[in-house]
Amino acid sequence: MRKFLLSMMVFVTVLSFNSCADSNANQDQQLTSKESKVTVKDFGKTVPVGIDQENGKFRIALMLNAQPFEIKDTKENEAYISMIKQAVKNETPLHVFTKANTNEIAKVEKATEEDVRYFKSVLTKEVKADAATSKLASVIPDLATLNSLFTQIKNQACGTSTASSPCITFRYPVDGCYARAHKMRQILNNAGYECEKQFVYGNLRASTGTCCVSWVYHVAILVSFKNASGVVEKRIIDPSLISTGPVTDVAWRSACTNSTCGSTSVSSFANTAGNVYYRNPAGSLLYDNNYVNTNCTLTAFSSLSGCSAPVPSTAHCGF
Repeated sequence: MRKFLLSMMVFVTVLSFNSCADSNANQDQQLTSKESKVTVKDFGKTVPVGIDQENGKFRIALMLNAQPFEIKDTKENEAYISMIKQAVKNETPLHVFTKANTNEIAKVEKATEEDVRYFKSVLTKEVKADAATSKLASVIPDLATLNSLFTQIKNQACGTSTASSPCITFRYPVDGCYARAHKMRQILNNAGYECEKQFVYGNLRASTGTCCVSWVYHVAILVSFKNASGVVEKRIIDPSLISTGPVTDVAWRSACTNSTCGSTSVSSFANTAGNVYYRNPAGSLLYDNNYVNTNCTLTAFSSLSGCSAPVPSTAHCGF
């Protein structure tokens, strides 16, 4: 049996937000309704952080995941929808099951009290300082250095001969932006610089040039540099979305709302410290100081490209 929670004394390792709690974990199950019998997958325990109604269904945001999930607005799902709404309000976990090979939620179950305590302990409003990077430069000295750092980051893309392991999954924008941003931040740190991050939320759609992706949020690193006049400016680095170079945050958010991919809008955006791994729309934070989840997520997605969904499970990744 694969346990979802370790002892709270040692919970800093091998724990996953999508791990499974019983012997049926990762096994197909049959969910019977009056109309049909469908195969469901155990997605694991996670915290719903958003729910919006649209076109006969609800669009669900789950913690960490950038890709949207959905549940049909039917009488059969009334109890599940009510549970999701309550979980969003209280920032508490649910055990989620999806229909096989889709992002459609088939059912949800209550998490245990132990699970609730764990999630309350790691999803926090506390802004934590990062002592390890406190001596790093907060401003890149010039545009040339900024462009050089961008090239260094881009050269770590999966599928390139210059990438080390784990490579950064710029060619698979469907999900994992949180891991890509954290790995980019690590590269900057190793070069002697610190950054911020910008999180944008909403009904986001972006084009890769060949296909479209849909997100409930997106995140990338936000760096400061001195222009030719010595004035400090800020730029976003996100080769998964804009591969030509650093751009303003306005241009980046515009690329996150590409109307050629469908109806799209931004509900909010926020800047955070660079050590923040994930920020939900309500402002709660998650950290991955040892890059455990970062590296594991990038490895899980490293062979993927394009816009195929749903994404592979990262249930084996810890923090």
